[in-house]
Amino acid sequence: MALDTSNWTREDLVREAKLQTDAIQRLNVWLRIGYSLLAVGFLVGYWGFYGGGGAGFGVLGVALLVVGAVMSVVLKVGTTNAKKNVRAILDAAGVDLEAGFKKGGK
Repeated sequence: MALDTSNWTREDLVREAKLQTDAIQRLNVWLRIGYSLLAVGFLVGYWGFYGGGGAGFGVLGVALLVVGAVMSVVLKVGTTNAKKNVRAILDAAGVDLEAGFKKGGK
């Protein structure tokens, strides 16, 4: 069952966009953690298999790499789609995002 937003005011839409933007920012923290797991997994795996750390560390590194990769892909796709959704909400509210970013002014 979809939420009926046909009667929402401009303020309601802007408030919803703000809440979703806050959620995207929290998800971006997890995205950075996913990227970190990916990098650490690669380093530990390389050290385990090629640097003399032992096969156990190699397997651990590969596991971290896979978890980090899956986590990163899922969160990147999710946050990208969420940003598009926020832009659509603000467009429906009549907010021009580009107007505030022009050089030298208001």
